[in-house]
Amino acid sequence: EANAALRARARQYDDDVAAVEAKVRSRDEYLAALSPLLQAASPAARSLPDARWVPASWLRSSLALLREAEVGPVPNGEIRCEHGKADPAKLGEMRLVSPAAWRRMVERFGGGPELDTAGCAVCVRAALRTRRTADRTAQLKEALGQALSSPPSEEEEAFLVPKAFRAKWATWRNEGVADATGELRCKHGGWLVDGARCISAAAWSHTEALFPDSTPLPRESTSACAACSAERRSLLEGAKGNAALRAAQRQQLGRLLAEEELPAEVLSAGSPLYLLDAAWVQEWRRFLLAKTQTQLHPGPPSSAGLRCEAHGCVEVRPGHTHARWRPSRGASAAERAVSERLATRCCLATAAEVEVLCGALAAGAPPEELELVALTAGGDDPPTLAPGTLLCAGCCEAAEAKERAALADFEDAEVHLTLRTEPAGAAKSRDEAVAAGEAA
Repeated sequence: EANAALRARARQYDDDVAAVEAKVRSRDEYLAALSPLLQAASPAARSLPDARWVPASWLRSSLALLREAEVGPVPNGEIRCEHGKADPAKLGEMRLVSPAAWRRMVERFGGGPELDTAGCAVCVRAALRTRRTADRTAQLKEALGQALSSPPSEEEEAFLVPKAFRAKWATWRNEGVADATGELRCKHGGWLVDGARCISAAAWSHTEALFPDSTPLPRESTSACAACSAERRSLLEGAKGNAALRAAQRQQLGRLLAEEELPAEVLSAGSPLYLLDAAWVQEWRRFLLAKTQTQLHPGPPSSAGLRCEAHGCVEVRPGHTHARWRPSRGASAAERAVSERLATRCCLATAAEVEVLCGALAAGAPPEELELVALTAGGDDPPTLAPGTLLCAGCCEAAEAKERAALADFEDAEVHLTLRTEPAGAAKSRDEAVAAGEAA
């Protein structure tokens, strides 16, 4: 039995060797048939009027690998253009072989289609047109850059373009913008002359060539849009009014602007108080502190952010609105933290402060028409809501639970510390500097 098994393994070994030798002979025959043409490479193949194109990468693989399965069929679809010819744009990715070599490759590996040396005349002409257009565009860009470096004089003919044209025209051209004057057209169909700059007639001729949809706007005959001019005058007048309003409210509403809490004597007086949305108050502060006249006021005072969306009732308990009423003795740190977080959603204001805000920003509308949340405070007890204003207990509890969850997430968050090492001698130098300062 042992001798029989040994003889079987020997026969299997002889069969494997024979198979490998057959594959080697097949490859050697294939290479021997192709080598005379492939050794001369491109010049020899080009001398054959009926040569065929194949992908260069596939040709290298077919010569290096032994098994057809590893090479695959001739993928000439990769080098074929949309017109069914050899693509001239992929000339560097393909090689010419003789008709005999082509037939041998197809017989062994399959594939196609057959691509002759003629190539695609349509693609060649298109490539030439693209090259000429690119050269012409490059010349126009260079000429426009030079022309823009010399602004026109008062006596020269000039045309209007956007102020940013000199810095952005190259970017616009690369992005495919066809109208260089589009930014000057206003919403009324007129022209924003105030936002324009002048370029010479020579620069304009190059601009028209690069941006064919541009509208010629001669400096002498182009007028500004009357409607836009009126709006601009109105905005300037409004800006002057805003400046006066800012100055007056900074003086009258300094406490609100400084984010200071109401003093204890005001809370004890029992006078009406109002609860404002902290988001609105922040917008109002930005309006007062803006350095430019473009910042608009946020409109009438609002308590909208303090009402629940589901029921329209107040969802922040009045006891959270001031440090005097918030939990202190007997309350846990978590309860105090939740109360402080809820307090950031609102801002207490006196009736006099709200009257100033309403008179200036709401065209004289009283607080009652604005549906502000009104409170009545007195002593150390938390204030109560004014009659007609309802507290939504369920939404209050939901808001408090949301803040507790946010605190828990913050406390459970991972903290990553980075050890920073000082260079040699830095600690000693710092200690010497401190000692010198103490001595002085």
